[in-house]
Amino acid sequence: MNARKPNKRTTACYTRRLDTAIAEWRIYGERAAKDGDKELAEQYAKDVADLTALRDAFAAGDMAEAGRLADAMETIVRDQIPVHVYHTIFPER
Repeated sequence: MNARKPNKRTTACYTRRLDTAIAEWRIYGERAAKDGDKELAEQYAKDVADLTALRDAFAAGDMAEAGRLADAMETIVRDQIPVHVYHTIFPER
């Protein structure tokens, strides 16, 4: 993986974008729980944990770990990663 570590300003901006995406995914989980769909709510909670781990690795500048986490995610969850963040992690894709 040839990911370059972005500068501090870019990292902060992209981290905020990830935070927004995670918050939206968390809301979907809360709605599923409110609607009584426990299984779906639990899946959203797992997905939020996975996205948060990716966010933490990205914010720390660990692109290798962020890439490993992204590759392990299901497609629908990976699609929640903002495109600029994804291309920072995987510039060759």
